[in-house]
Amino acid sequence: MVVKRRFRGIAMPFILYLVSGIAAVYFINGASNGSRGIETRNSLLSEIARLSNDLSKLTAERVALEKRNSLIGLFALDPDLLDERARVVLNRGNRNDVIISTLQ
Repeated sequence: MVVKRRFRGIAMPFILYLVSGIAAVYFINGASNGSRGIETRNSLLSEIARLSNDLSKLTAERVALEKRNSLIGLFALDPDLLDERARVVLNRGNRNDVIISTLQ
């Protein structure tokens, strides 16, 4: 009887600490590596920063294209731009002409 009490006195707290430690490790691992963990959050924040940068570049490109489009509008036809585009499209020009096209 004394041996069983001594075993229970030592084994029960050890088992309790072991189970508590395993549960703590499980939840800490889930908090850092899980689908809603710290590493996932950091990767999502870096992706948000990259996409925001792409959005700002595309917005600037859109503004530039809208500006070029407004120059070719019905009521605001820029003769220099029209001449440049006609020479590029028709592949015509003098030997002395230097045509720099911004379209790719």
